Amino acid sequence: MSVLPNRILCPKKSFVILCYRTPEPELGSPYLGLIRGQLDYWFSKYPQGFYKFLEPCKHRLYRLGDSWTEELGFSRRVFNAAFDTIGIRYKSKTEFMKAEDKFQGKLYASYHDRKTNRTFFVRNKTPDQPKEALAEKKSANKPLNLENKAQKEENSKLSPKRVAKGKGEEVLLSNRSSNDTNSHSYGGTIGGKNNDFTESTSSSSLYPTSLSLQNVEKEKVANEMKNIWMEEIGWLDVSFLSNTLITNLNNAFKRTFESSFDLWRTYCRQIASSKFLMGEKKNTNFKAKLSWAIQHESFERIQAGDFTLGDREVVLSKDQQQKEAERVIQETRQEFLELPRHPLWIKACLLLTERVGGNAAKYFQELDLTYLGNNDSNEHIAELKASSRFYKDYLQKKYEKEIQRALEEINSTKINYLSFTV
Repeated sequence: MSVLPNRILCPKKSFVILCYRTPEPELGSPYLGLIRGQLDYWFSKYPQGFYKFLEPCKHRLYRLGDSWTEELGFSRRVFNAAFDTIGIRYKSKTEFMKAEDKFQGKLYASYHDRKTNRTFFVRNKTPDQPKEALAEKKSANKPLNLENKAQKEENSKLSPKRVAKGKGEEVLLSNRSSNDTNSHSYGGTIGGKNNDFTESTSSSSLYPTSLSLQNVEKEKVANEMKNIWMEEIGWLDVSFLSNTLITNLNNAFKRTFESSFDLWRTYCRQIASSKFLMGEKKNTNFKAKLSWAIQHESFERIQAGDFTLGDREVVLSKDQQQKEAERVIQETRQEFLELPRHPLWIKACLLLTERVGGNAAKYFQELDLTYLGNNDSNEHIAELKASSRFYKDYLQKKYEKEIQRALEEINSTKINYLSFTV
C-alpha cells in the first residue's frame, strides 16, 4: 500500500509512477511541478497524445487507479485549476479541432470527446517558454501596481469641486474619470430643454444602450433554456429567473453546450432518463435542480457515467414527439448529404427520409447505388450494394418497394428490376 500526497492511500494492485520536477515558484502553484512531471512521463510513452480519466468512473475502459485524482492524490478541481495555468481545456473535440491557435502559447491542451466520454491530452510541439520570461512577466506587473496605488493616494488628496447647478443650488462632484457615466450630472425637466446638462462626447454615453441589448439577449437565451428544461424534465425548482441564474445559464450555454439548444435538450433528456437524478430513487432525497444541472462539473460527471441513465422511461407529449421526429429527420438528412455515396442514391435517401422517418432511414446509409441503366434486354434496372448480408436481407425484405418507387421518382423512369448485392 503506497501513500500519495494529502495522505491518500493507493488501492491494492495499483502501481503509480510519480515524476517529480524541481520547484517552480514563479508559476504560482505547488501542484504544477507534480502535474507537469506526470504529463511529461505519459507523453514520453505516448508522444502523439493520450486519454486519461480525471477521477474514478463507470466507463468501460476505466481501470482501478487509472485516473488523475488517484495518481496525483488531489481533487479534480485542484487538477483543473492547476492545469489551466499551463494548458488549455476544450469542452469538446469539435471546439478543439476548430480552434486556430489550439495551445494559445501554453504547453498542453485537453479536450473531451463526447462520443466516447474520454478526455484526451496533447502537447504543444513548440519549445517551452523560458522561465526567465515568466519571471520577467510577473515582475513587470509590480511597478504598475505601485504606480496605481500612488496615483490613488494623490487623487484622494485633491479637494472636491463644487459646480453651480441652479439658483441657490450646488452639486458636489467627485474626482472620477470622465469615462464613468455616473460622474455626469443630469438636470432639467422631462420633455423640455435641459439647460443645465452638459452633453459628454465620451463613448461611455452609448454603453447603457449596448448593455441593455446584451441583457435582452441573455434573457432570451435563459428563457429558452428554461422552457426546454420544463418540456423535458417537467418541473422547475425556482419561481423566476434571477439575474445570477440568468448569467449562469448563459455561461453554461456558451461554455458547456457550445451555444446549441439541441445539445442542451439532449442533456436534459439524459437527466430525465435517470431515476436517481429525477428524485425517484428510494432511500435518497437528491433531485437534480436547474442550478445544479448547469454546472460544468455536473455535466462532466453525467457524461462520465457517474449516474445511471436509461433506467427511467421518458414519456413524450404529442407536441414533443412531433418536434423530436422533425429534429431526427433534419439530422438524418444532414448525415446523408455528408456521405460519400452516389448522388442519385443520396437524393433517393432524402426522399425516403420524409416517408419512413429519420430513425428508420438511417439504415439506408448501409446501401449505395452501384448501377442504374439498361441491361442487355433493354430493361431499366437498378443495383444496390449493401455493407453486409444482414442489411441486404433486412432492407430488401422491408423497404424494396419504397426504394424502387423513390428511385423511379428521382430518375423519372420506371425501373423493371431492382437487385441487392453484398
